[in-house]
Amino acid sequence: MQPRQVELPPHVPGSLWLAGMPARLEPWADFVARLEDRNIQTLLCLTPREELAELSPAYATAVRQGTLPCRWWLSPIPNFGVPRDRDAFRKAVADVATLLRNGEGVLLHCAAGMGRTGSAAACVLKALGLDTQDALRRVREAGSNPQNAVQSGFVDWF
Repeated sequence: MQPRQVELPPHVPGSLWLAGMPARLEPWADFVARLEDRNIQTLLCLTPREELAELSPAYATAVRQGTLPCRWWLSPIPNFGVPRDRDAFRKAVADVATLLRNGEGVLLHCAAGMGRTGSAAACVLKALGLDTQDALRRVREAGSNPQNAVQSGFVDWF
């Protein structure tokens, strides 16, 4: 997992990072070191728990045992889909925006760090005051993007 930083508006002192699932394709210790190197205090996991357990057993174990080196939030989105609970997702995005405004580092991830991650990141940027086009441009520059019309429409709706 090589976290990719998203350009935030100048008035936002935090840092927003995008990545694939932690410890899916790398050793757990490497993931933890990257968190520390980038001063990431919160992870927003966008994958359902079942997907987490299937794709990254070490990460799922750390979540289950409460041994992550940072705060962990879950806002599950089906693969290639959009959040089923829009109100809960909107709250998660607002919470992430608050952390970023307070200067914290936040990492968003799904399995590959692309569609769900890109869609959620664009929503975070919109919550920070950017319009849809600028939010999507910044997310694309960081290597993510909504993957289909449903996800793009969701970002527009947000």
